[in-house]
Amino acid sequence: MTDFEKTFDYIVVGAGSAGCVLTNRLSADGSNRVLTLEAGDRDKSFMIHMPLGVGQVWHDPKFNWSYESEPEPHADNRRLFHPRGKVLGGSSSINMMAYVRGNHSDYDRWRQKGLTGWSFDDVLPYFKRAEAFQDGPDPYHGSEGPWKIQTTAVQDPIFDCFFDAVEQAGYQKAPDYNGASQEGFARLQVNAVKGRRQSTAVAYLRPAMQRSNVEVEVRAHVNRVIVEDGRAMGIEYTQDGAVHTVRAEKEVILSGGAINSPQLLLLSGIGPGDHLSEMGIEQVHDAPGVGQELQDHPAIGVEYYYKGDSQFHRDLRLDRLTFHVARVKLFGTGMAASPPSSLTGYVKSRPDLEIPDIQMFFRPMSMSAKQWFPGIMPPAEQTFACRACHLRPESRGQVWLRSADPRDPVKIQNNFLSTDEDRRVLRESFRIMRKLLKQPAFDVVRGEEFAPGAHIPDDDDEAIDAYVRETLSTVFHPTTTCRMGIDDRAVVDAECKVRGVDALRVVDASVMPDIVGGNLNATVVMMAEKTSDMILGRQALAAEAA
Repeated sequence: MTDFEKTFDYIVVGAGSAGCVLTNRLSADGSNRVLTLEAGDRDKSFMIHMPLGVGQVWHDPKFNWSYESEPEPHADNRRLFHPRGKVLGGSSSINMMAYVRGNHSDYDRWRQKGLTGWSFDDVLPYFKRAEAFQDGPDPYHGSEGPWKIQTTAVQDPIFDCFFDAVEQAGYQKAPDYNGASQEGFARLQVNAVKGRRQSTAVAYLRPAMQRSNVEVEVRAHVNRVIVEDGRAMGIEYTQDGAVHTVRAEKEVILSGGAINSPQLLLLSGIGPGDHLSEMGIEQVHDAPGVGQELQDHPAIGVEYYYKGDSQFHRDLRLDRLTFHVARVKLFGTGMAASPPSSLTGYVKSRPDLEIPDIQMFFRPMSMSAKQWFPGIMPPAEQTFACRACHLRPESRGQVWLRSADPRDPVKIQNNFLSTDEDRRVLRESFRIMRKLLKQPAFDVVRGEEFAPGAHIPDDDDEAIDAYVRETLSTVFHPTTTCRMGIDDRAVVDAECKVRGVDALRVVDASVMPDIVGGNLNATVVMMAEKTSDMILGRQALAAEAA
């Protein structure tokens, strides 16, 4: 039997998007003692909280695990970048702040897989409970939750070009892609309000940390879940070189995300028996689905030179940028107060589809935009860009251990572009982006095509496919590596309980039954809100037929 240093009711592993929500909700009435462990550090940097600062924190190893995939066999054997937040708030502290719920049918599909309680009508009340929507009363949005959301109000003349081009190309605007219908183009809804990022650490964790029944430990790298007689008893973690063991009286909850949660299960002896044996890890429970069925949104882009001066690039001149940073600090306004990517859209790759299978993002600046000053710091190219991702790829990957060392990063294989349909959708995405950006509305600002360039014609499938293989990335939405389901390969059940191990749950993007059609952060927050009621034994919020 393990000797434990301390005992809590709940131990939450990972203070990311789900972990912050759970810490708050499980401790709210004061009766439960909650310990939350985060491998990263505190979110003190102003760059995290200033929306424009995302470019600074994105590649900073203090805040980002910066994983890389194994060579991808269908993408020219390139290693793909996989950022993951390593700080309080997790990826909600370093992401692009897009508030997207996916399509209603995504959740209805979960219900059709046998997961009672996960239809859109069932989950809408939890989206609303989380949300303090700043745009006014709305039947699809909440107004009294802890998480502040608003539609971005940033202004740039090129946005008018974009929406005019949408109409010229025969597409529609979306009044609210999180409302009655997703299809169409719109300004992004974002978790950034009054010049500050609304991470889950800001919205949920900080209030919880004021409670006497909550402890949050940072720089705490969890080594394994301690399982005795088929029950999760606690956690072993390393902090500042010392190894600690803590007991969970009620439950251990893993919220490390789609990369770190399966890693921790495997390190704890929960996973495919043959892989555990290969790593020299004693098997606690044979769970063949752990680390399997990885899904993400593969993406490509098209970029054009800006003819004339770009407002965004002008504002990146060092003296102007200094003014904007001071302005956002003092007043929460100006160009630094909003995320740099402010427009999105949902379209179909072919007209017979029932729902959109492509999400698009428009950026009024170069992908390599940076601060500059004449004669001292050269500017980046003045360009504008569009990116498109495939929302429901058929390709499946996996996450597995490199070794039994908890500090050793896992192996990641996405297996993107492994099916004809996946290649077709990204090929059509390329053509749709070009169609939009070549509309007459862009004539006043559009120069030559910067990437890929006119040498790739629209009707050359082989050339487009080669460009896709050469440039494909993800939009950083890994899911389903600890999949929820009712079949034998499902890792967790409909209440996010790990099958075969008592008092252990996984609550994060890894338990999604399959990937949803959009950015994931809002869905993860909703899932944590809903699962917190399950953990506490509370009746679910009444379904709403919106």
